[in-house]
Amino acid sequence: MITTIDMLFFGFTFLLVLGIGMYAGRKESSSKDYFLGGRSLPWWGIAGSLFGTNISANHLVGMLGIGFSVGFAQSHYEFGSIPAIVLLAFVFLPLFRRKKFFTLSQFLQEKFGKQTGRIYSAISLILITIQLTGALYIGARSFLPFLQNLGLTLSYAELVIWIAFTSTIYTWFGGLKSVVYTDVIQTFLILASGLVLAYLSITRPEVGGLVELFAKEENRLDGLSKMNFYLPPNHPTLPWTGALSGLFLLHTFYWNTNQYVVQRTLGGKSLREARFGILVGGLLKLTVPFFSILTGVAAYQIWSSLGETANIAPDEAFSKLVVLVVPVGYGLIGVILAGLLGAIFSSIDSMLHSAATLFTIDFYKPFLGKKGKPLSDEMEMKSGRIFLIVFSLIVTAFAILLIDPNSKKNFFIELSNQSSHFTPALLVVFLLGIFNVRINTRMICGTILLTPILSLFSPYFYSQFSPNFIKLTFGEELNFLHRVFLIFHFALITLLTAAFIEYRKRNEESETDAQTQNQSIWFGMIKPSSFRNLLLVFILIFLFLTLIYIRVQFPANKLSFAVIGFLIFLLFSCYHTYQKRLPNQPLFTLFRKRDEWLYGILLGITFFFYLYF
Repeated sequence: MITTIDMLFFGFTFLLVLGIGMYAGRKESSSKDYFLGGRSLPWWGIAGSLFGTNISANHLVGMLGIGFSVGFAQSHYEFGSIPAIVLLAFVFLPLFRRKKFFTLSQFLQEKFGKQTGRIYSAISLILITIQLTGALYIGARSFLPFLQNLGLTLSYAELVIWIAFTSTIYTWFGGLKSVVYTDVIQTFLILASGLVLAYLSITRPEVGGLVELFAKEENRLDGLSKMNFYLPPNHPTLPWTGALSGLFLLHTFYWNTNQYVVQRTLGGKSLREARFGILVGGLLKLTVPFFSILTGVAAYQIWSSLGETANIAPDEAFSKLVVLVVPVGYGLIGVILAGLLGAIFSSIDSMLHSAATLFTIDFYKPFLGKKGKPLSDEMEMKSGRIFLIVFSLIVTAFAILLIDPNSKKNFFIELSNQSSHFTPALLVVFLLGIFNVRINTRMICGTILLTPILSLFSPYFYSQFSPNFIKLTFGEELNFLHRVFLIFHFALITLLTAAFIEYRKRNEESETDAQTQNQSIWFGMIKPSSFRNLLLVFILIFLFLTLIYIRVQFPANKLSFAVIGFLIFLLFSCYHTYQKRLPNQPLFTLFRKRDEWLYGILLGITFFFYLYF
């Protein structure tokens, strides 16, 4: 199946990625260069790196597998990320860049004390360990069938070691610039391979093209269309209630408070350059459902006609589909393998580099500082590189020893489930920090440490104590997306109550301050401007949910509602841009110099898809 031209193309792209990674980082001479790319990254580098970092083998392989087993509803993982990306561009990033932070824990340390920041860094290292272990597993598992086809006897463990070793080399050598510029190359490879496989799958005779695919799914005799975007609230994998609640919270955490995602935006040349890169990365994200998840739906149609659906595990669907649909002798398999390699490397290198940054800046540097031994730039880079190697060895061992390479589960969903125990409380803390809510450090740390324990036991509490009508609506078992939503609100209520008590205490201690006495409780805790922005966000969310509800009740008019949704966000963003207009400033100049209107296009397209599908 794999020919010489495939191997030549694959080998060339492998050496190209390795060479660019080594070349891009050849002049790294300071910690700012190594950890933040010298704050000189262009918008296209940020866009490509964000996309490449996010679209790992877990997405390229795992999402296709879920498209095969669950359906197009998996697109919630892509469409739902766009509002979170807009929040990063216009809310979180300006604040992070203004303070010139290296790590996001520095933001928490400034707001809530050093202990809070270090707990965040420790949990981030745990999350990176979980996600990096999964990336090595899914990467090795998806490559094995192709190597076996070549007659190579490489085992799963040996392939994990090769992937980890290769990505560690150029990350160790070049720092963030190496990561970013190799990610740009890998983004092109991911898009090319995804589009090739999508075209070859959807145009197969068993599928008959895009229109025929939609028609076949809509007319299925069992009524279980895989193009159904909104699955029932009691669906075990992806209920629509969880997708529009808990999943959105996970998106917000991932895109706004995740070190290895935000780090490349901190390295942008300017705020505007970084913001534009983020928005372009968001546009690229919108393509994923149509070249990965939809391909999985097409794969289901193909194997249904062949009577093979029961013999295909979700995480094996990608490799078996390539073998089935890609013609031999044209180099197309080489293109797809290169894209798969890019998807693997682009996530692993980002996570390795961010882990080294967190350890060096948040643990090693303060530890030596206490002993009166300040770290020089050279020592910071050296300590980061040493930790990077040690960390790479640890996660490689985990991927070999702790994961079953023959698992039949949807590993992408399993990975989200495992990581989500740690994220709700951290997200609450970041949001309260953005709104300048003052809370005792001990209360913050206690809540962050308590919520993962509560999250682990919440499925038991749900099964034992939930009323029957709740179980009938949301299922006998607690879906992890619903769990995230509940734990988030537990942490939010807990910390807001603590903030309220502290506010009252401060108020009583400053009775002579008439201004404080006359403030309402909310404006005493939150700045008025922040409160207005928060209210605006809630209005937009309410409007969006109302449109979805009406669309579900009147499905025949879905195109009309989709167009209305697009126009609402476009007009709102244009109005927001117009408010920034200077006296006598021409509209063309205003829209050329401002970028607020761009988020309207991005959100408008996103909600068009939400309301249409």
